[in-house]
Amino acid sequence: MYVERLDPLEVVQPLPIIFIHGDWHTGQIWTTKPDGRPGWAAHFLYQGYRVFVVDLPASGRSNSLTGSQVHIANQSPVPNKGIVSRDVTATASQTHEGWETAKKHNKWPGNGQPGDEIFERYYASLVPLLLRKVDRQRLGQSALSELLEITGPAVLIGEGTGATMAWLAADVKPHLVAHVMAIEPAGPPCGSARGQGLGGSRRFTSFIRLDPNVRPYGLADIPMRFEPPVSESDPADDNNDDDDEKNTGNPSPKLDVLPTRILNEGGGTCVMQRCADNSHVRTTAQPRRLVNLQRMRHTVVTAQASSHSTYDWATVKFLRQAGVRVEGKRLEEYGVTGNGHLMFLEVNSDEIACLIGMWISGRFPAQPPPHLSAFF
Repeated sequence: MYVERLDPLEVVQPLPIIFIHGDWHTGQIWTTKPDGRPGWAAHFLYQGYRVFVVDLPASGRSNSLTGSQVHIANQSPVPNKGIVSRDVTATASQTHEGWETAKKHNKWPGNGQPGDEIFERYYASLVPLLLRKVDRQRLGQSALSELLEITGPAVLIGEGTGATMAWLAADVKPHLVAHVMAIEPAGPPCGSARGQGLGGSRRFTSFIRLDPNVRPYGLADIPMRFEPPVSESDPADDNNDDDDEKNTGNPSPKLDVLPTRILNEGGGTCVMQRCADNSHVRTTAQPRRLVNLQRMRHTVVTAQASSHSTYDWATVKFLRQAGVRVEGKRLEEYGVTGNGHLMFLEVNSDEIACLIGMWISGRFPAQPPPHLSAFF
């Protein structure tokens, strides 16, 4: 895996940060924004963090595949420009409203439409997915685990499926992960928030339907460490991975989940293990625990105008029920409004980075270098 290490003039933060990109992206999204301004990597570098930026296996500069990997390659092309514009860069211009807050999106630089210079620059940075989802997750977990052995304890910041990779790495190296900052992680657990709106258009809602072939381990498509352990059956048939809601080649686990109607927080339906708190369904059985993820804290960050505003709460619920210490942070509750899924590339992204830095430093405060300690 290709890794870029960035060192500040003075390291004053006790832990390094590892930035992990999501699907169709590379590590470039953390270094330079499509409007030409420096990205989050530079922001945290200026705050005294040692920063590591990765290109996950089979993405960008980590593009060397073995013979066996080439054999199982199953390329998923970059979404067309219309889909990218509709879903992430210009959601306010949707013909049919894709989710309740879509029209509030106003922080993308430029108009977010094909032909706009900034949009075209962003679109040109996207790369196809060369492997099936489960293979990407296995390779990403292994590569990040090796990196953590080099960096020592670190904070992981992942966006989209990059947050999935962060959780998978934390699951096998819990002693080397201090905090997982999940920027709108792939979700919701064990189901889908997608439905059909007017004219057959896609619409996201807070009423999540159970789908045993989508993230069957809750956060991921490959096994995670639960106690009691989750039993597995034979791998499912391989399918095309042209839809991020599809699961390919994964074992079908025996994680005992069910759709659960939440009674407060605005309602909605999520998928949880049996014995869900605050639900219509109660049993005496205890839910399985994500015992390795219990060893560090987690934060799920959600933007106001993103489709994730309809379902990130379900990921938080799933984690809490599994015994994980997690906070759900909605940006509008901190006065940051109008952002979409690509909040780290938008015009106020530095403001969001400041919030994230505050949440990290609240637990891991800066430490002056020895030669300056007398001044503090």
